[in-house]
Amino acid sequence: MTPMNQLKTELECRGDSGKHQQFTCKLSGHLDNSTVAGLDSDLKPVLAAPEADLVFDLASLKFVTSVGIRLFFRVTKELGRKGGTTSFVNLQPQIVEVFDIMGRLPEMRVFRDQDQMNAYLLLGDDDGSPFSFANDAELDAYLKARQQSYKP
Repeated sequence: MTPMNQLKTELECRGDSGKHQQFTCKLSGHLDNSTVAGLDSDLKPVLAAPEADLVFDLASLKFVTSVGIRLFFRVTKELGRKGGTTSFVNLQPQIVEVFDIMGRLPEMRVFRDQDQMNAYLLLGDDDGSPFSFANDAELDAYLKARQQSYKP
């Protein structure tokens, strides 16, 4: 079991060391401000490959913040520029929700204030108005609250 605020990374390379390589990166634990630099460093061989496909296996990822999502976006973009791909498999429900939220960025809802957001989260109150977050701290607080609701 990976302690809170730690991330275990297992990177496996399949295929030849020629032009096109296939990698799998298994993540266990928490991907947040304190662990993202380690993952970034672990992914250097993938990003250095001339062309690579990367599969993130997130079966054991328990928590992710916006900084982790940004890393996923950046890696996807860098690999795509070189003809590679990024895929995500085995997402736990709380991680699926984060991906759903981030995937809807252009259509995100705007909360008038913290009270309105809390009402929405706790009561499902939805008046149909769009929302957004003023900064990463607000987004991370929202993501944390949503992901904690999935704890066993």
